[in-house]
Amino acid sequence: MKKLYLMLISCGMFLGVNAQITYGFDYKENFQNFTHKDQNSAIVIALYNSNLDSTTQPYSAILSVVDKTSNPVLTAENTKQFNMLPQQKVEFVIGQKGYRNEIQVKINPIVDNEFWGQKLFQLNLTTLEGFTADNLAYGHQFITVVIDYDGTKIGVPRVDKNNFTVYPNPTKDKVFVEGVNVQNIQVMDMMGKVVLEQTTPGNEINIETLPAGMYSLHAMSDKGLVVQKIVKN
Repeated sequence: MKKLYLMLISCGMFLGVNAQITYGFDYKENFQNFTHKDQNSAIVIALYNSNLDSTTQPYSAILSVVDKTSNPVLTAENTKQFNMLPQQKVEFVIGQKGYRNEIQVKINPIVDNEFWGQKLFQLNLTTLEGFTADNLAYGHQFITVVIDYDGTKIGVPRVDKNNFTVYPNPTKDKVFVEGVNVQNIQVMDMMGKVVLEQTTPGNEINIETLPAGMYSLHAMSDKGLVVQKIVKN
């Protein structure tokens, strides 16, 4: 089960002597992928306490959904591609014990066998209590959630990751796809926008002109659709 790890940070707060509470995103990238068929897909909001003692005050935030109805750049719509409360309070009450406590919030992806590709929406942390936005881990106050579809009924199977290799990754220029015969390649940014495309057969693409960052490579091949996250240095 894929999980997004959210932590909340409060560097200037102490519980007891030198205790530090942390609450916010638990990874450097501000996005995460899920499959539309995994009904266990969930984000994890985690509370960390460096002193391992019981917390003496609550820590919380409102988890807000932003979809294509409020941001046209996004492509997923709540109740159509996933099903979450538009806003919900995620609170760790007084008395949390140990170094790490967590709350799981399911995204409830909705299966769609007529579409292949990706749909995106965002989750924001708002109305912060017990910490401030300046103290969020990695400075992230939102994450982009990517839902991957395999298009089962339209004859575009997803190639298993054990059957192909995308290398080098990270790279500064060329990317090669090995294990399949590629017909065309698209490179998308983390908002799902196509930023580079190769329409002729060939198992390589040069991404030298793209800014440094994280991208998603989609390659149609003789065995189906290849999808791989790539990093441009």
